[in-house]
Amino acid sequence: MLLKASIIFLALALTAAFEGESDTSTLNASGFEGSLGPFSPCNQKSPSYAQAVSKSPVYAGSSKLEVYFDESNYDGTRDDKGAEICHFGSGTTNAILKKEGYQGFALYVPSSSFPTDKSTIVAQQFCPGGCSSWCGTLAIMGNQLVVDHRSSCGTPTQQVIVSSIARDTWNSVIVRFKVSAAEKGAYEVRYNGSNVYSSKNINVGFGDSWSDDAPTSGFYFKNGYWYDVSDGQTDGRSVVDPS
Repeated sequence: MLLKASIIFLALALTAAFEGESDTSTLNASGFEGSLGPFSPCNQKSPSYAQAVSKSPVYAGSSKLEVYFDESNYDGTRDDKGAEICHFGSGTTNAILKKEGYQGFALYVPSSSFPTDKSTIVAQQFCPGGCSSWCGTLAIMGNQLVVDHRSSCGTPTQQVIVSSIARDTWNSVIVRFKVSAAEKGAYEVRYNGSNVYSSKNINVGFGDSWSDDAPTSGFYFKNGYWYDVSDGQTDGRSVVDPS
């Protein structure tokens, strides 16, 4: 079967405001105008792809990120499981967020070329230390938007946060992810301006070791656009808000 998902992540830098403790000033964003930069494709194998394209519909500007996944002839390797984009520190493939980050994007799910009977992760928070796996995800399951987060590579906390995703239109998504092993973490999601999920004072994230209640191996986001709040004085929700 051939599956195609036009899933778009667009970045708009706005003023900052968010309830809760946060920190700083590192914004990584793309409008996908001619390139993916500063992001790059990761974990994908032809004919699957994630690429910047200039064609309707667009959320802003003239381009978008289009993600296409071909699940036929799956060979069992990690790179053949999907198509993703990532951003790492210069010259590394390591995580570059330490304690807390915000991930914002606009999501377009086409009715004609995206399935209603599959499970597809559209945003991920990845903890490379310890068991080296995801510590949080947003996934389209059927036509629901579902959140998962965990503090180890065991069974996650899972919740349906949107019962039916509107198709053939743009939907704004913001994720707040704050790691902790001392029940001071948070996982929150806003969808089209509404706070649809909020779990605070939790353990979330993992790594080989911890320092100042954060994994020394850090974490990173997969998909399109994020804001690091690790060492400053600024809140982050509005910074990544695509609305």
